[in-house]
This record gives sequence, structure tokens and C-alpha cells, in this order.
Amino acid sequence: MHLEEVLIGMREATPSLNAIRAFESAARHESYSKAAEELSVSASAISQHVSQLEAELGIRLFERIKQRLELTDAGKTYRNSLSSALDRIESATVDLIGNKGIQPLRIGALPSLAHYWLLPRLPEFIRQNPAIHLHVVSLVLDFSAPKRSPDLQGGRIDVALFYGDGHWDGLSAVKLMSERLVPVVSPTLLQTLGRKAVCPVDALAELPLLQHSTRPNSWGEWFRSTQSQSRSPDGPCFEHFHMLVSAAKAGTGVALVPLAFVAAELEAKSLVRLGDKELVAERAYYLVFDPANEFVATHRLFRDWVVEQCQN
Repeated sequence: MHLEEVLIGMREATPSLNAIRAFESAARHESYSKAAEELSVSASAISQHVSQLEAELGIRLFERIKQRLELTDAGKTYRNSLSSALDRIESATVDLIGNKGIQPLRIGALPSLAHYWLLPRLPEFIRQNPAIHLHVVSLVLDFSAPKRSPDLQGGRIDVALFYGDGHWDGLSAVKLMSERLVPVVSPTLLQTLGRKAVCPVDALAELPLLQHSTRPNSWGEWFRSTQSQSRSPDGPCFEHFHMLVSAAKAGTGVALVPLAFVAAELEAKSLVRLGDKELVAERAYYLVFDPANEFVATHRLFRDWVVEQCQN
């Protein structure tokens, strides 16, 4: 069989969009009348579409129990797949209209990584590639999940800047940079120690140590790796690094944060680094993408640019 015949056969096996929309709406509402209201047609039209769809598929999608509709197991599976597909069609349409036909590059990034590292550098990429329209969204790193995999939202995110070990099922990853954690503090808070501020160890012994809620062992690892005298962190706990940085700048305590995130603050002297010891984390920051899109021109341009930024 020729490829053309296969493709034609696949298209012929696809039900009409009207039937798909009628079933998906009825399945979501478990009601022909509510689906009819949503789609601005009659309930009998919805019923007819669903019946034709079931006949075409040769599979029962609903059980009719008196006046109530109940999805079969096959119907539930089909509904979930169709809902996801229709969401992607809607998203693609909104993107097309919003970007006037220009395909956007959708970038996902962890909030603190985006705030302190990516966003200050993006103007350069935009100047170099004015035809590429960027969408930047936040990613969530779920530390409770065993694999801590990045969520590319079913292909709606093209490339992602993520933190982990670099191994995620079905995804390609390029290492960008290691995470080097350093203790930083407000110079104003440091001055409250007077002469003790001369020695970083004294400062760490006297000032509150701020905590990262998703990295509860960071301070312990830092003390062990730097062979410093250990103490338990006793300061407030924060969820994100950007919260820790802001709290440190406000004089709340000492924050243990990635050096790459506080380069501007250290240069502006709004934060002071305590000593030259650092903790290199086992995990690192990676650019993550679907290998099927490896040779898409816009993706490749951004990937090469990000890697170059990390080498500078």
C-alpha cells in the first residue's frame, strides 16, 4: 500500500468534527440538553450526532439509563483524548490569531531561574531574532514527585529551562550550568554584628539562616561540603529562591542561593557574599525539549543561544 493510500485511509477513519464536538460536550456535561445549549444547537441534533458517531465507530459511548446519560469505559477514554485534542486546537487557534500568523516560541522556565537569569538576557536574543515571537511561562518543580519531570503541557511548551539530573523519559536535555550555592546577606544586617562581621563564620553563627522549603537539607549539605562548623537553620522558610533573595535583601537573615541568581545584587552591593566557599549541587540546570523538535529552526536558534550564554 502506498503512503498516499494510508493517509487517505486515516482521514476517512476520522469522524466529522461536528460529531466529535457534540460527543465531547455531551460527555463533559453528561447531558444532551446542556451540550445543545453550549453549542447553540438542538438536543436532538446532539443525540443524532452521538448516535451516528457510535454507529460509525461500532462502539457504545453512552449508556442510556432512563433520563440520564452515563459514559461507558470506552466513552470515558475517548472523551479524555478528545478533550485534550480540542484544547490543543483552541490553543493553537488563539496563538495563531494573537501572533498574526507568526509561530511563537514557547519557553517554560522555573520562576527564579526565569527572573534572575533568563529575563535579563532575553533582550539580546530578541534583538538578534526579531521575527521570533516569544511566550514565556512558569514551570513548577514538584519535589514530591519521584522523577520530578518537567511538564511541557502536551507540547504547548517548546523548550524548558529546568532543574534536575538531566534524565527524563521521552525528553532530550542539554546541560546549561551547575548550581553553585553561596551564603549572602544584607550589608545593613551584617553591620549589626560590628567587629564580628570581619569573619564569615562568626556571621553565620550569629545571624538567622533562612530556609528553602523544597531544599530543607541545603544548609546541612553546605556545612558538610565546606567543612564549616554546622548549625541548624532557624530563620523563616520560603518556597522559591526569589523569595529568599528578597528576604535577604530586606535584612531577614542569611540566604543560601545560586551564585548565578545574585550576580547583579553582589555587584550593586545590595547583598554581600560571606566568604568564598560554595556548595556545588548534585543536580544542575538543563534545557529540555521534545527530541522530535530537535531540528525545528526556532528551537535550535534558542537552544544554541542559551548554551552560548552559559559559556560566557
